Amino acid sequence: MEAEPVSRPSRKGVLLSFDTYNWLIHLRYTRKETQQCKVLIGNQLSASRGMAYFPNMMQGIILRQEGKMQESLDFFQACQLYNPGHLENLKQIAKSWLLAGRHEAALETYVDIECALQKPDWEIYHNIGVCLYYMKQYAKAKEYLRRAIEVSSQGESYQVLKNILLLENDLDGALELFSAAEKSNADSAGPRLTLSLGLLLAKARHRNDALQRLMMETKNGAALLAAGCIMQERNDVNAALARYKLASHLMPESAALWNNVGMCFLKKQKFVAAVCCLKRANYLAPFDHKILYNLGLIHLVMQQLASAFHFLSAWVNQSPYRGQAYMLLAVVMWNLGSVEAAKVLFEQAARIDQKDPLVALNLAIFVHNTTKDTDLISSQLRDFQERMQNLQQTTGEFVDDELVRAAHFLADRHPREDNRIVEEEMII
Repeated sequence: MEAEPVSRPSRKGVLLSFDTYNWLIHLRYTRKETQQCKVLIGNQLSASRGMAYFPNMMQGIILRQEGKMQESLDFFQACQLYNPGHLENLKQIAKSWLLAGRHEAALETYVDIECALQKPDWEIYHNIGVCLYYMKQYAKAKEYLRRAIEVSSQGESYQVLKNILLLENDLDGALELFSAAEKSNADSAGPRLTLSLGLLLAKARHRNDALQRLMMETKNGAALLAAGCIMQERNDVNAALARYKLASHLMPESAALWNNVGMCFLKKQKFVAAVCCLKRANYLAPFDHKILYNLGLIHLVMQQLASAFHFLSAWVNQSPYRGQAYMLLAVVMWNLGSVEAAKVLFEQAARIDQKDPLVALNLAIFVHNTTKDTDLISSQLRDFQERMQNLQQTTGEFVDDELVRAAHFLADRHPREDNRIVEEEMII
């Protein structure tokens, strides 16, 4: 390694500046020659007895990049002693506080800098907004982030503002924000903003617009996964698998990816491949209730009832959809021959879940196959009809035709006046 220059003592009558080698320090740093840069900085600090401004600042920046936040702050604060009120050094101090998670200290420093600004500064407004975001002062954070966007349309400000809007459940506001950003062609952030807008549109169920933007991204795992999900919802399994294959090279440890691949294989009735993919997803995310549900479902389809019971029991403890969990457990217990346990679980599911039409229909089918209680079957068919109508009115979704045919079958087998009314109304 070549020797680095050292500032020599001055000759009589000649003063040597401590800034002589600042250009070389900057050159080493920009070339990412970190070790040589640190040696040169050390030499300059030794020669100046630690009083050179630029070497102190550069040493602080390098230490911060190495994750040594407190040591970097020591050097920045030394710079502050030699050059009080220097805005660039104050920015470095505030940035170190922010990266160290000391948001209140960072905010205080950034506010001091804001008061001394001669003209609007995107970095200051943005970082104040970030500090307020982490301190959960969302109203003020949005104000500063919008000011930052007015100064310069940088993607980072849009992303933080989007996070705040989503935390406030303002999905429409987030969509409006990114739509405006896309139209304004934000500086150096076009592809990232397009991706974020595509993901937001997918979240808002605007599938066509979302897919149009997500299809542009072939090297982003999140975009490939989202596009695959939309295709999978449309039952275009082969196209979804093609997207997931590309995504698997970019995010091989994504539990959501392997869960979706497993469900594609289930749709193609490739059960062994489906179980393998779902087991991998479960290994990556053992407490994900959707993966546990899918594993329980596929084992139930394969009539591996003990395994189905194992995964569905775990799902009951993790799932927010406890009614569906009890319903599937009831189906498992019924197939295992435990009629009393199945009855208790079906009734528990009906009490917990007051919206899912399938819960009421399954209880009616269970009663039809066991006790033949016509009154209870009639009650559950009326409940099924009400839930089906509420589902159509609130979400616009329609119950599968196979479920309606099953309800007609039960109404025919247990003829009563109210059952015929149910059947006629369902036909309409």
